[in-house]
Amino acid sequence: MPRKKFSLSGQTLTFYFILFSLFTYTPLFVLVIFSFNDSIIMGFPLAGFTLKWYENFIQNDTAISAIINTVNVGVASASIATIAGLMAALALVRHRFHGRELYTNIMMLPLVIPGILLGISLLSLFSFLGISLSLLTVMAGHALMGLPFAMLVMMARLIGFDPALEEAAMDLGADEIRTFREVTLPIISPGILVAFMLAFSTSLEDVAVAFFTVGYEPTLPIYVYGMMRYARMMPILTAISVSMVLFSICLSIAQDAIRNR
Repeated sequence: MPRKKFSLSGQTLTFYFILFSLFTYTPLFVLVIFSFNDSIIMGFPLAGFTLKWYENFIQNDTAISAIINTVNVGVASASIATIAGLMAALALVRHRFHGRELYTNIMMLPLVIPGILLGISLLSLFSFLGISLSLLTVMAGHALMGLPFAMLVMMARLIGFDPALEEAAMDLGADEIRTFREVTLPIISPGILVAFMLAFSTSLEDVAVAFFTVGYEPTLPIYVYGMMRYARMMPILTAISVSMVLFSICLSIAQDAIRNR
């Protein structure tokens, strides 16, 4: 007898979508409401509408400095992860060598290792090597975290790449470097941009690894985590969090636009 295929009705899928949306986005919606509440107490009823928490956030030099640190670390670590991920993807997709599967699994380890364990491991390594904690150590940790994401994106892009295009360029007299620069790189450039933005997003939201590898200059997630102990800072932190959510949404939209292109 033919086996029946399992399928969900439209009503069931709609109910699941509504339930998932409520569970996921209700906390964000409440966060947005409290960021405009004219009270340091996060609760109902609301005291009134205000923009002063966003003004305090903009005027907070420490928070602005943390944002700058976060962007610098994110751009640098994402660049390193993207370049390393591209080279690893080229090796894994286009070459067959002994230990290829083991190499792939090792590269994927940052995806399965809990962030707190990765942070402790990096802290132990830096202490053993005598390296002082700073934004550079955070950058190294975030590059390690973003590497498997970048590598997976680039592998997917290279698997669908038509090698006949490179062969045609070489038949016309181009060497390997020129072929890569003028043929391969332009074609895979959307994948490179997506890999970079994905690695940047990973760096932007990290707390666990940065907590163990940061020095005296905090990133924004570390600053927010440290200020949560002070009740008077909670409204400003809600404004910061809403700003980070909006930035993440814009980043996701840009990723989808590049990927669709």
